[in-house]
Amino acid sequence: MNTLKYKGYIGSVAYSEPDKVFFGKLEGIDDLVNYEGESVTELTDAFHEAVDDYLIFCEEHNCKPEKSYTGTFNVRISPDTHRDIANLAAEAGISINAFVKRALSEAVKHPWVEPGSLATGYGVEQAEPAMLMDSGYPTHYGVWDEFRLAVPHKDAALVKELAKRMGWDLENHS
Repeated sequence: MNTLKYKGYIGSVAYSEPDKVFFGKLEGIDDLVNYEGESVTELTDAFHEAVDDYLIFCEEHNCKPEKSYTGTFNVRISPDTHRDIANLAAEAGISINAFVKRALSEAVKHPWVEPGSLATGYGVEQAEPAMLMDSGYPTHYGVWDEFRLAVPHKDAALVKELAKRMGWDLENHS
């Protein structure tokens, strides 16, 4: 989906051929805020104005501009994936919920990482926490026995060559 971004807000972008107009709505809010324009520039300007006006409205009416989320949602996955997650969580000594929270947090932190090859190396110093508890605080730092790196397929050959030169064992999960 095409989107616009401004002041941390996202707006959808669509085109109505019969009306010959671009239009969209502000996403991630409880209210409905629409905007439109006859060109991309007009649409962008209308989106910025809609965000600014909405923020003013929320301030004047003492309401929170962001959508309220419960922090709970259901995800449907295959039984095989469910089993694999349960096994990985058990190996890590954490609950399935903690495992999924960690995986989703990483995906949100690094949205530019696309699925691709995974390289596994051994004996690599890692500056990040070796284990995170639900509190988000590290329990200890140290050496990881393995790490996983997701890279786009176009970079897989480079990663394999670098790993080979470093003397790492590789597991390709592409």
